[in-house]
Amino acid sequence: MKFCFLFLFVNVIYNSDATFCGCKAVRETYEKMLKELTEEGEVECVSDASIGSSTVWVFLAALRQYSELLLTVKSDDLTFEGRYLHEVVLNIPRDKPEEEDSKPIIVLEAGQEGGVEPVGFALYIIEQLLGCKENEDMLKTVKWVILPCTNPDAMEYGRWSEATQLRLWRKNRRKLEEKGCIGVDVSRNFDTNWGACPKVENAFSSVYPGKSPSSENETIFVKQVLEKYKRHIKAYVSIRRNGHAILYPYAHAKNLHTDAQLEGAAADITAKVNQRAGTVHLFSNTSIFEFEDKARCGHSVDYAHSLGIPLSYEMRVFLGSENHILSKFQTLPRGYENTLRMGYYNGIRELYNIVAKERQYGKNKL
Repeated sequence: MKFCFLFLFVNVIYNSDATFCGCKAVRETYEKMLKELTEEGEVECVSDASIGSSTVWVFLAALRQYSELLLTVKSDDLTFEGRYLHEVVLNIPRDKPEEEDSKPIIVLEAGQEGGVEPVGFALYIIEQLLGCKENEDMLKTVKWVILPCTNPDAMEYGRWSEATQLRLWRKNRRKLEEKGCIGVDVSRNFDTNWGACPKVENAFSSVYPGKSPSSENETIFVKQVLEKYKRHIKAYVSIRRNGHAILYPYAHAKNLHTDAQLEGAAADITAKVNQRAGTVHLFSNTSIFEFEDKARCGHSVDYAHSLGIPLSYEMRVFLGSENHILSKFQTLPRGYENTLRMGYYNGIRELYNIVAKERQYGKNKL
């Protein structure tokens, strides 16, 4: 079976003044990949592609072939329905082994609650880091560990569902034989404070957290990655759909504590997103509890923070259900999704700057 690649190569001469998929200048290996693997009629950039599990697989397979010196992909873990959970590492090794061993790590994870938007954004970040020459320092200074789709079963179920409520499906698709239903909310299945909220017994609920923490393949996968790299992880971001904010711990309790490092970095990231987001100035920063306006237990951000990862966040991308509310008051500009995407990426770049420069807030230090 022939793999149909996702991009159409545009036969132009790339130079420092040209832009292509957001790049000022395209890396030679990426340009070669586009030349050799694209077919007529395919879209130019991953941001224009139809996102699904096959998109993730084909994109990563192509990158494995053409960017093997900058990227490694581990795809050993599976969901209940047999879809791959990918661990993508982007890195330009340092010359001295001892320096490489101490390189700071940023972990980005997307799609815990289903939906194509976070997954598409994670692929866009990979494209920017590998495809754009101007981002080379971001690969030299920091090791990036990206989990581009951590609940692919939910994403695929939502993609092919006609009913609106099913398109918003957030749980995984594991069959709960003893309950006679399907799915656990992966985003409520992590160990930290899992039992701090009132117990949800109804397994048909969209927020059913499972009968015990870490009961799901997807949860175990994310935990294993965080445990493996925790010594050098300086930032963890869980990218999720429906919203427009960066959120810090804790999810299970209100005003649990203040953290100058978390809050100061979140404020700087927020400013950078809004600086690039054009006329859509809604991006905000607050705690997960304040954003939800209720307790949220078993959260991966709380788990990451409990491991000692200093900058642990949830990032809500694209307006989703809020778009309906917003459109009642103002007309969104044409192409606003691209504007938002660039704004969000500006925020990720600012996170990199904070980590790379060891920026300090208050008495805290990365």
